[in-house]
Amino acid sequence: MSRPDRTAPPRRVASVLWVALGIVLVVDALVVLRVTTLHTGIVVAFALGLLYLAHGVSRRRVRWLRILVPAGTALLVALSAALAVVGSRDTATGDEDAVVVLGTLVKDGEPTPALRARLDTAAGYAAANPAAVVVVAGGRAPGEDVTEALAMQRYLVARGVAEHRIVREGTSTSTSENFTHAKELLDARLGTRYTAAFVTNEYHVVRAAGIAAEAGVDATHLHARTPWYEVPVDYVREALALGKFVLLRR
Repeated sequence: MSRPDRTAPPRRVASVLWVALGIVLVVDALVVLRVTTLHTGIVVAFALGLLYLAHGVSRRRVRWLRILVPAGTALLVALSAALAVVGSRDTATGDEDAVVVLGTLVKDGEPTPALRARLDTAAGYAAANPAAVVVVAGGRAPGEDVTEALAMQRYLVARGVAEHRIVREGTSTSTSENFTHAKELLDARLGTRYTAAFVTNEYHVVRAAGIAAEAGVDATHLHARTPWYEVPVDYVREALALGKFVLLRR
C-alpha cells in the first residue's frame, strides 16, 4: 500500500500563489502601460509575471528555479519595504531656499500619475514656503510631446504657483542630470550658499539622495506617494536602477 503524498497540498497552495502573483504582475504592467508610456519597469514586471505563471503551472520545476525564484522574490519584497519605509521619512525643514521637483514620464503632454503626485507635494511645499524657488527638472524622452519640465511648469501654474518662481530645467535625461543641471541653474540664481530640498516618489528617495550627493547637492527631501496601482511596476524598476547605481554610481 503506497503512502499518501503529504507534500502535494503545500505544493498546490504554492502553485496557486505563484500563479496569482504572476497574474497580478502581468495585469499591473498592462494597466500602467495605459496610463503612462512604455519603460523598463513595465517590461521587467511583465516578464517577471510570466516567469511566476510558468513557475506556478509547471509540474516539473528546474531545481535551481525552485530556490532562485522564492529567494529572489523575498529579496525584492524586503528591498521594496525598506525603500518605502526610508523614503517616506521626510527630512525637509520647510524653509529651504529652493525645491527641486524630479521629473518622470509625461503622456500626451500631461504629467503621468506618479509625476502628478510629485507636483502636488511640491505645490503644497511652495504654498507653505512662498520664498522658495521651484525647479522643475526633466527633458524630453522618446515619444513625449513636450519636455517634462514644461508639463510640470504648466501643472504647477494651474495650481497657483507663480510662474516667476519656477525655474525650468528641460535638458536632462536622468536623475543624475536632473541634479547636475538644477544645481547649475540654482548657483546662477542664488549663488553658492543656499539650501535645497528635492521631491520624488518614496521608492526613489534613497537612490535620488545618493545621486544628489554624487552631484555635489546637499539636499533634504520630501516624498510623494506612488499611486497604488503603480507600486509593483515602480518598485521592480527601482530595484534594477538601485542595483545599477550601487555598481556604477550613476
